[in-house]
Amino acid sequence: MSCEASVVAPPEEAGCPQWVPQPDVAARARELGERFERAYGRAPAGVWAAPGRANLMGEYIDFSGGMCLPFAHQYVTLTAAAPRTDGVLRALSLQDADESVADHRLRETRVAQIAPGGISGWFGYAAGVAWGMNRVAAGASAHPVAVPELTLPAEFGADLMVDSTVPIGAGLASSAALECSVALALHSLHTGEDDPDDAHRRALARACMDAENYIVGANTGGLDQTASLRSHAGEMIALDCRDFDATHLPADPSAAGLTWLAVDTRAPHRLADGQYSSRRDECEAAAAVLGVARLRDALPEHPTEDDAATVLEHFDALVSSGAALRGNPEGVRLRLRHSLTEMVRSVRIADQLSSPDPDWSLVGRLLVAGHESMRRDCQVTVPELDAAVTACLDAGALGAKVVGGGFGGSVIALAPADDVEALAASVCGSFAEHGFRDPLFLTLIPSPAGRRVR
Repeated sequence: MSCEASVVAPPEEAGCPQWVPQPDVAARARELGERFERAYGRAPAGVWAAPGRANLMGEYIDFSGGMCLPFAHQYVTLTAAAPRTDGVLRALSLQDADESVADHRLRETRVAQIAPGGISGWFGYAAGVAWGMNRVAAGASAHPVAVPELTLPAEFGADLMVDSTVPIGAGLASSAALECSVALALHSLHTGEDDPDDAHRRALARACMDAENYIVGANTGGLDQTASLRSHAGEMIALDCRDFDATHLPADPSAAGLTWLAVDTRAPHRLADGQYSSRRDECEAAAAVLGVARLRDALPEHPTEDDAATVLEHFDALVSSGAALRGNPEGVRLRLRHSLTEMVRSVRIADQLSSPDPDWSLVGRLLVAGHESMRRDCQVTVPELDAAVTACLDAGALGAKVVGGGFGGSVIALAPADDVEALAASVCGSFAEHGFRDPLFLTLIPSPAGRRVR
């Protein structure tokens, strides 16, 4: 989904493979501070960075209470910020402005006037965070504990400027990185706290979720924001989306000679057009037939493939006997099958990564099974994604799958570190044969959560 903050894609004539450069966060933060001062006539109080995320498993199940397996990667969105005392929030994006940054592209609103339906474009992701912080602080959000110190007083305001190294439309959570960097900036300006504890990070993640759900209008489930704010370097999060408890597990395969390769297909990736929300609606319709609040409640604590099959058979029997079902029966059944099997795959991968000697071949096979489920049952892949997965596997990847919400975006592959150039060349050849745009390639490193960087 677009928040208008991205690296600039290399020109087509640069050839393929094209590699997205590793981000120099310190240099980008210095430049952002300088441009902030030129635009606003004063220096920022600080610069905060929040990463995007990759997800090994757990697509379209966070809103159903399933376990997701995200990790933060090294590509970040940065927010420079300074406080105001007039209740006004102003923002500029370096991806939304030319060299004369103090121009008509300045976005502005009063914090007290932020409301659903009132702000469009990338500014909704930023401004919505302030609204979400007040909502969480008041206990109005679906968060277990209200956090009163998140309340932004009526006179609170800020000047913001954002920059990003997260590729837009790549399914690598550029919008969550924007939300979370703004959340850290606003929280620090308001409280003076630069390193929130996990309880406050949970609350800020919830505020960002509310910004995306209600201000932007994308009915996502919180996976991305949690990864951006609560990840650890070298690890992934086994995120229990029933209560958002997080267990950190090793996710760096380098000791086995492997790496995480992302292929940005450059097929457009958007979730705010109703596609994500429709699948959530279908999952909730299946849960209603099964008589559970969320689909995870239909499975035992440590589910197996047999458990998933049993629940699906029970669903079929209920529908056959006349149970009321909202929506298209075939679509609801497919989403249910994806959800149940995805929950099992997540648990199986978490079990492997909890082991001192993970079976990476098995992890790879589970990634492939996850992609097939996203293609067949969730129905969110596009030809570019399927071609990228096939080309990666043909060139020796242990596994590959769509990452994120699909409908474009990226594939993540578990690949031998010495073979990434060959894999990239294989994907390039496949894309050329299909007449697709040249893809972009990134090696992803499990990285720390959002933080102050200047």
